[in-house]
Amino acid sequence: MTISYIGISQNTILWKVTDTINNKTSFVVGTFHQLGNSFVDSIPEIQESLYQSELAIFESVSKIAETRELINQREKSYEIEKKLNKKDFKNLLEISKDWEVDIYKLKPIEVRWKLQQEFQNIICETVKPIDKWTHFDSYLQELAEQKQIEVLGLETDSVQLNFIYKQYKYPSWKDEKRNLSYLIKQMTTDNPNMNPCNLVNEYKAFDLNYDFEKPCSIDVLIIERNENWLKILPQLMQEKNCFVAVGFYHLKNDCGILQQLKNMGFIVEPVKIQSKVVD
Repeated sequence: MTISYIGISQNTILWKVTDTINNKTSFVVGTFHQLGNSFVDSIPEIQESLYQSELAIFESVSKIAETRELINQREKSYEIEKKLNKKDFKNLLEISKDWEVDIYKLKPIEVRWKLQQEFQNIICETVKPIDKWTHFDSYLQELAEQKQIEVLGLETDSVQLNFIYKQYKYPSWKDEKRNLSYLIKQMTTDNPNMNPCNLVNEYKAFDLNYDFEKPCSIDVLIIERNENWLKILPQLMQEKNCFVAVGFYHLKNDCGILQQLKNMGFIVEPVKIQSKVVD
């Protein structure tokens, strides 16, 4: 019988998952989606793990351009102009001037998410001027494809969007007005609230607690997606040496992928990261 455990140290974002019965070794990295490629490049253990794999698995392998095209094919809605006050809307137009999606085609929760991403990129400085890639997972997918490693997506971007809508109960512009106004102000003030950057800093310092014994919160984006992915991942990790890259929160708590793989008999161990990330 396969013995399984999770090591004491959790100062890592990279985990080794071993199936001793089938002699397969996989790696799982919990990503922070908005970090640029310079962060990934500063941790050679990640690329080394990827290049050892036969199959690289991501939340989705849809190209960002394809998702933008999907959104830009929608009919325009001018509700956003009506619901935001004039000052907020004017500031939003300035913030979004370089966006590659038409704000009139975005749904309320998508505008909120886009503003949150912009806050992380600009205020929390998750992306550096030297970065060619602004998305952790997309960069890893590019590296896998360059090495001709087979890639697999656990879901499509449209499925991801549907989970977002479901999680936030399909909010209207009226529902989101306050959130959007707050985010717009945070993006345009000289003194933004820096608390949202705390998680970014903790992640970059590997100061993380996975809380494997704690139950998951009621979160559709985490629980339901983990359940779907765990119908696929174990068999793949029994058949091939895999590299799995999913958002960090999918690894936390008792419903997380790591704890569930442990429960299934895999050996789960933290990979010690020797490198130091320099800001």
